[in-house]
Amino acid sequence: MKSKKKLQWMAIKIDLEKAYDRVRWDSVEASLNAVGIPSYLVKIIINVILSSFIHVLWNDVPTKKFRPVRGIRQGCLLSPYLFVFCMEWLGHRFHASFSSGEWSPIRLSHTRSNLSHLFFADDLVIFSQANLTHSGLFKNFLSNFFELSSQKVNVRKTNIFFSTGVNKSVRSKINDMLGFQEVNDLGHYLEISLFHKRVTNGIRNFLVERVRSRLSSWDAKRLSFAGRVTLAQSVLLAIPSYLMQSTLVPKGICDSTKELARQFIWEVAEGKRKLALVGWNKICQPKLHRGLGFR
Repeated sequence: MKSKKKLQWMAIKIDLEKAYDRVRWDSVEASLNAVGIPSYLVKIIINVILSSFIHVLWNDVPTKKFRPVRGIRQGCLLSPYLFVFCMEWLGHRFHASFSSGEWSPIRLSHTRSNLSHLFFADDLVIFSQANLTHSGLFKNFLSNFFELSSQKVNVRKTNIFFSTGVNKSVRSKINDMLGFQEVNDLGHYLEISLFHKRVTNGIRNFLVERVRSRLSSWDAKRLSFAGRVTLAQSVLLAIPSYLMQSTLVPKGICDSTKELARQFIWEVAEGKRKLALVGWNKICQPKLHRGLGFR
């Protein structure tokens, strides 16, 4: 029986240096026009961006205001959308190269779609075959995009991960070409581990302690029963739900979270016992069945 050829893949997690501050205004206007935003609305948005002024505090005294030449305001509700439009240029470049057969993305399985990149605002992860051809293409893609948008890679925080089938000589050549740091684990993407390992007690304690930290800032005695129920349902029981979207969570995590939520609802101090007025299974029933609709 023939042995399967080891797959040679690489994943690159990119960190952009001061991403919002480096956005060029002409690239924002070009992005808005490219997606079909009406011209009158584009002019309004650009005028809002151009109307910004900056003061610099020097010895606690503000200097004369001046107008920046690029960048979008952090904290503005419109800025994330404008930034996403600008980043779409890079995403379209990957899609075009994939459609033409120039770029080979990762195949997740025989029945699933291929994966070439993950973009969420300024959090970027690129997937491709680990060879010099794809490394050269990737470098050209970034160079063209950065010339258009004035973005810049933070080399110290940008990491590259290779699959076990990539030999050391190829890794060394790719690292020299791209100039990124090779790592054995890319860490987290949107607070979710990119490489799922066995769920240990460390992860369990992390989730439970996060629930406890929320409880420490709330005073149950100052809240009505309806307020405690709302906080428990919308905050406490929702904390492990995000991790559950991509990881199998042990039953112990759910039980510990449920116990803390139950204690908060009935104003029970941790370590003490108090009779619950309604059974947990009852309040987990839908509201149509006279429950509280807890997950």
